[in-house]
Amino acid sequence: MVAAKQWVVKTDPIPGHPFNFNFESKDATFELITKDLTSNDLQSGDILVETCYLSNDPAQKFWIATVDKNYSPGVSVGEIIPARGIAKVIESKNDDFKVGDYVSAYVGWTTHTIITKEQTEKITKLSTENVDELWWYLSVLGGTALTAYFIFYKYAEMKENEKYYNKVFLISGAAGAVGSISVQLAVNVFKASKVIAIAGGAEKLKYVESFGNQVVGVDYKDPNFKDNLLKAAGGKNTVDYFIDNVGGEILDLGVELLKPKTMLLACGSISGYNDSSKLVFKNYVSVITKRLTLKGLLLTDNLDEFPQGLNKLTNLIKEGKLDVKNSATIENATGDKFDQVPLIWNGLFKGLNKGKLITKISDA
Repeated sequence: MVAAKQWVVKTDPIPGHPFNFNFESKDATFELITKDLTSNDLQSGDILVETCYLSNDPAQKFWIATVDKNYSPGVSVGEIIPARGIAKVIESKNDDFKVGDYVSAYVGWTTHTIITKEQTEKITKLSTENVDELWWYLSVLGGTALTAYFIFYKYAEMKENEKYYNKVFLISGAAGAVGSISVQLAVNVFKASKVIAIAGGAEKLKYVESFGNQVVGVDYKDPNFKDNLLKAAGGKNTVDYFIDNVGGEILDLGVELLKPKTMLLACGSISGYNDSSKLVFKNYVSVITKRLTLKGLLLTDNLDEFPQGLNKLTNLIKEGKLDVKNSATIENATGDKFDQVPLIWNGLFKGLNKGKLITKISDA
């Protein structure tokens, strides 16, 4: 038997509003519970896993509470908070999974969970042979890296030839999980002439600028941000591709920098996840007057192409074109520190991370 610690929804969250992280209050968003799991709880085909690492993603805000059921059905009171993760099989009634196997799955905010026979059809068994650390599967070989891959190779329809080299990129949230991989792809694969990388604070500017001499970091926290951004771009109508992970004012300003008949790739809107007023796109008219191509994207639309993307990312790591060492911020929530899991996740919205924010749950 294992005593599984689980974070569940305590009160119905309101879409577009901040969550309540005062866990002692009656209207706290989350609640930590313990549930005993035994061999008798496993049906034929099920596996019991111990969580090793959790992925922290801004999208979880919408998985938990959303008004758009096309995106996520949401989570009800008493249900486990959804999260991707890496886990180790500790008991199995499934011939395809043996004790000791590692898997990538939606494990949720739990120390242990049962993955049903039906759910095992949607999880991935992981090899430990070609990776130095298991958490690579949540960073440079994970969903956010795949998102960056699809941005360039599928949605922007870019190819590795002269036609697509020497372009100017604007990337918001550049020090984050998707943004940092995007900066590296622009620099190391598509030979960008300039990458304008928006990030918050001197430390993060140093981080994004470490990816190449053509990277110009712009601090959105600076009082002169708007002027600095315009200067970094060299004026309006100078950018070929705008990869936006932030939304809000940065989205509006970025559109002004795009050349006519270029592309805006929208893959995140983290500035508005706790303030719905920032989800408004005020500069939409520029999409019309500049005849821009606007593409919104979700990683889950591309499941069939994951193997192709992972193969490419693996090769880029081998070629030294993706920095593995600095690709993630790992926060410790092992043992008694499991009660910090929601607060670590909330660090995404406070700029805690450089690269992918990952929570370590166990040494399994």
